[in-house]
Amino acid sequence: MHLIDVTNNYSDLVQSQLNTTDASYVKVYSLGNTSVIYTESKNAIGIALENHNRRVREDEVEFIIKRLLENYDSSYTLTVDKSRHVIEIHVDK
Repeated sequence: MHLIDVTNNYSDLVQSQLNTTDASYVKVYSLGNTSVIYTESKNAIGIALENHNRRVREDEVEFIIKRLLENYDSSYTLTVDKSRHVIEIHVDK
């Protein structure tokens, strides 16, 4: 699996997140057909995985946790929608 930084292609989304939330850092990644939105504030980290074509796979979630949360030893909370097309990972700092 390859995680590709595509933040420059989503400048409107990044600006919206920075202006309307307490996020101080926003990155957008592509994991094949799955989009990954990483937001960081002074109190928390939020990661959303979204795939409109199919369910987000468990190995994709594990890959993202290992790659983007490797420096955090704290626990995380997973929120999964019924269709499993959107998964959110939340980490309190």
